[in-house]
Amino acid sequence: MKSLLSALFLIALSGTAAAASVTTASTSNIEDYRYSKSLNIAKVVNITSGDYCGIGPREMTYVDTMGTTHILRYQAFGDSCIDQN
Repeated sequence: MKSLLSALFLIALSGTAAAASVTTASTSNIEDYRYSKSLNIAKVVNITSGDYCGIGPREMTYVDTMGTTHILRYQAFGDSCIDQN
């Protein structure tokens, strides 16, 4: 019985560690856009909103033609500049 509980505990612990490493890996692979960068975009998954006026950072999550997901950080005008001079 103790060995069964130990095995279940180790399985649960390894699942938690794997989920934590996936979360860490997904936030650490953010690429900064440069004009010389060639993009291979098959599908855009998400673009962060620009709740600011002026130029600021945005992130675009996309999938390339090989099925790999990328996060690209770039500078763009905000959406909150309507009717402001």
